[in-house]
Formats: sequence, C-alpha cells, structure tokens
Amino acid sequence: SNTQGVATTLQRDGSDYSAAITGNLLKSASISIWTDVDGVLSADPRRVPHAYVLPEVSFNEAMELAYFGAKVIHPKTMQPALMADPQIPIFIRNTFNSSF
Repeated sequence: SNTQGVATTLQRDGSDYSAAITGNLLKSASISIWTDVDGVLSADPRRVPHAYVLPEVSFNEAMELAYFGAKVIHPKTMQPALMADPQIPIFIRNTFNSSF
C-alpha cells in the first residue's frame, strides 16, 4: 500500500522486479522472466518483419535496448541480478511457447 494506506499494484514489471530481488536474496543460479515473446529480439517485429531472437544479450546491451524503448525487460529488473556476486543471468521465456 502507499503512505495513505491505499492498496497499490506492483506497477509496470513489478512482478519481474520482485522475481529478480528474490533471485538475488536466494542466490539463485538464474532468473526466468515469463512474458509474451520468445526473448530479446533484434528489432521491433511490428516494424521489421524478419526480426529474430538474439541468442545472448549482455546486461549493458539490455539496458541500452530498454533505454531506447524495448519493453521486454525493465532496467530496474536487471539491478538485483547485476548486484549479485556472481551476477545472475536473466532468461526471457515465452508463456505461450514454453518449448522456447
């Protein structure tokens, strides 16, 4: 709740952020974020028909993509994984394509 006691939501990517914090606290080997895409794409598929899933993206690259509008992962979600020692990899999984 907020300071006035009114119930609030986790806001955009709040559950992803909670997962990253929990992963950090539990010293997890990895963090999986479930979403509606197969991973981080090379471009916006609405604008680039042949966009493809990038097999691996560094935290810095993911931060830059998010800065320029990619919505697959919010920068604050990456912070707990970056602060862990060792850093925790984050995997983007598709809720509708679990085989990916």
